[in-house]
Amino acid sequence: MISLRQHIFSLVAVFVALAVGIAAGSTVVRGPLLDSTRARLESAEELIELERAENDQLAAELAQLDSWVDDGPGQLLAGRLTGAAVLVMVVGDVDGDVVEGVLRSVQASAGPLLGELRIDPLVFDPDQQGRVGGVLGIELADTSDGNGSDGNEGDADAEGVDPTIAMTAFGARLAELTPSVVEAIVDEEGVVGGEVLRDVFGNLEDAGLLDLLDVSGQGIAVGQVEVLVVTDRNLVNDPTPMLDALITMSDPAGPGVRVLVAEVNRVAQDNDAPVPSYVERIRSDGRLRDEVSTVDNAETFLGWIATVLGLEAARDGVVGHYGFRDGADGAVPSRVATRDE
Repeated sequence: MISLRQHIFSLVAVFVALAVGIAAGSTVVRGPLLDSTRARLESAEELIELERAENDQLAAELAQLDSWVDDGPGQLLAGRLTGAAVLVMVVGDVDGDVVEGVLRSVQASAGPLLGELRIDPLVFDPDQQGRVGGVLGIELADTSDGNGSDGNEGDADAEGVDPTIAMTAFGARLAELTPSVVEAIVDEEGVVGGEVLRDVFGNLEDAGLLDLLDVSGQGIAVGQVEVLVVTDRNLVNDPTPMLDALITMSDPAGPGVRVLVAEVNRVAQDNDAPVPSYVERIRSDGRLRDEVSTVDNAETFLGWIATVLGLEAARDGVVGHYGFRDGADGAVPSRVATRDE
């Protein structure tokens, strides 16, 4: 018969064996496990150092590009637009840095900047179409059936009024007025561009539909006027109906107005519903593609360069499409000799 003492000795032996097994196992496993962990840690530290070195290099390259933002236009664009004046039309709340870069590039090209015509965002706001129509003197007919709908969902706003009517009329008004700016300036001596702009567009500015900024206060003498339209895919409301009417004034083969549309195509990270690309609309339309030049990367330094060179090419009747998105002819236009070369 097994005594209590034997039970105790057996239990003690079991626990001693278990302790010895755990100690031996941990000794065998711990070495390779620690070595593997240490190797992975060293590898991660090497990757971090490599990434840090690459980041430092990219930061240095970015600093060089930042200096080009200030110095590049003068170095690359001087003399490109001599003898031509430029009217910049900004469609709503386009990114301020983009507008500044475009204006600086135009000014560096020796082409007199007539001014910046900034179209107020309310022009594209469906809830403000009654106000826009009132300024333009048009009556917006209610197309609803009396119950707040007209059977064509998406064609009318909450009040049954087609939200594109006034917007389209505003674009048509700009297209009608702009040629008179060209007629008043081209081949005339000492005309003050700012005065002409205020005479032509002053009523629309007084009504709050646009602002005239950076207008020229000096007399100019030019042989051509180019119109640069700057738009952005990050606008709150789609300006397409207005732009469709506006660009009808483009006359690349004649003595009239030539239009180039430069677009901020980069979509902001927090923008889940960007407006459609208007540059893509032009490039995919067989007729418009031959009448209106485009730049698809107006948010970049290269886009500013392409914009000025595209305006220069338009002076010679060349319609082109520049950037890197679908339908682009190339990053920038082909080399064209400056007027004084």
